[in-house]
Amino acid sequence: MARFLFIIVLLSALTTLVAAMALRAADATLAVAAVAGVAVLFTWFAELHSTEEQSSVGLANPASTLALAVVGRRPWVTVLPAVAAHVVGAVLGGLVALTLDDQLGDTLVFASPGLGLTAAGAAVVGLIGAWATLGVDGGGHAGLAAVPVVVGGATLPLGLITVFHPAAVIGLATADLVPWDVALVAACVAMVAAVVGAYAVSLLVPRD
Repeated sequence: MARFLFIIVLLSALTTLVAAMALRAADATLAVAAVAGVAVLFTWFAELHSTEEQSSVGLANPASTLALAVVGRRPWVTVLPAVAAHVVGAVLGGLVALTLDDQLGDTLVFASPGLGLTAAGAAVVGLIGAWATLGVDGGGHAGLAAVPVVVGGATLPLGLITVFHPAAVIGLATADLVPWDVALVAACVAMVAAVVGAYAVSLLVPRD
């Protein structure tokens, strides 16, 4: 268990740091592409640790951990430690980004999203993220992990580029790239939406 928690901390820290750096890209498309690429890579890596009895896709994303627990592919007792490890890793990544802030240059973030838009967008991304998680766990390509990233990048202000990964949103707030109230709303709504999405998928597409 300790090994998996270390992996979670590392992956969340790297996701947050890459996102913070991507927000200084030449344009928004490159920023979204960079974060989507990391999401796919880390999901593929996490899937390598899955077994027939238990999925490890949640190593890459706390929302995925919840979605998998809902459908019985992850023990509920492991959810809290995994989510906590994700948050710790994201905060560490955010602190590193904050330290490097002067060297990274100006960001592409021009406006702070309202809480209503944040909640609506996070809900949509959380629902899609649950579908993508269960799709990957069911044998789909790891590239499905890019879908919620792209949807979030296309429908929400760029500061919420990591809304698909609720802990990383907290990490970006730690790096002073996203207001704390926006980050907390986005993280909470995305996690709840992941649970709702997992229930919906399990009802619509029963697992064998």
